[in-house]
Amino acid sequence: MALLVANNLTKTYTSSGWFRRQLANGKGVYNLSFAIEEGACLGVLGESGAGKSTLGKIVLGLLPPDSGSITFNGVELYQSNRSLRKKWRRDIQVVFQESYSAMNPRMTIRDIIAEPLRNYERLSDREERHQVGELLEVMGLSTEDMLKRPKQMSGGQLQRVNIARAIALHPKLIVSDEPVSSLDVIIQKQILIHLKELKERNGLSYLFISHDEMAVHYLSDQIAFMENGSIVKTCFASNLLYLV
Repeated sequence: MALLVANNLTKTYTSSGWFRRQLANGKGVYNLSFAIEEGACLGVLGESGAGKSTLGKIVLGLLPPDSGSITFNGVELYQSNRSLRKKWRRDIQVVFQESYSAMNPRMTIRDIIAEPLRNYERLSDREERHQVGELLEVMGLSTEDMLKRPKQMSGGQLQRVNIARAIALHPKLIVSDEPVSSLDVIIQKQILIHLKELKERNGLSYLFISHDEMAVHYLSDQIAFMENGSIVKTCFASNLLYLV
């Protein structure tokens, strides 16, 4: 059974017009259907305004669709009770594009990574420090970095911190919304390598949203091409050839 299944998802944005009419406004999604298998990555490729970020928000539970359904581990997300929603939020994590704005600049790196652990686990100070240190090392950072604040780290280091926070609770699915687009080419490659290693070692599934064809092809098992809010084509990444 697929880990996540979307069936005919539709979300349109509206704004008030003349005589209180509702006019379609914005970049919604229309009749999207797809599935993500356990341990697999679905890449969503499209230009700005194609509806990719709207799709990501729906999967994260931040934006209820107007119609259609989305199930995770066989449970319909937007019809589930409070207990199931809490588990869903634990099992689906996110890595955003802007690494700095995704964290509180006043918090230490330890506090940032430990935030989800504190929400869901009851760890001693020693256990928490140990787990944060391990997560930093997994992402190629030093345990000493946990005492730093975001302004003391580079953009690439901060994105690794964001990924460390996302995997802290051992989620089943990570939604990655343009996670490397703001980084230089060398750092992009390093982050993509880390994401692929996590996928292969931990059996993580990804919804990888990007406009970068090379990045999507590198990480994805299957690719969905979006235009104007709709998926116009899907194919296996192995069927596409790129010059590297």
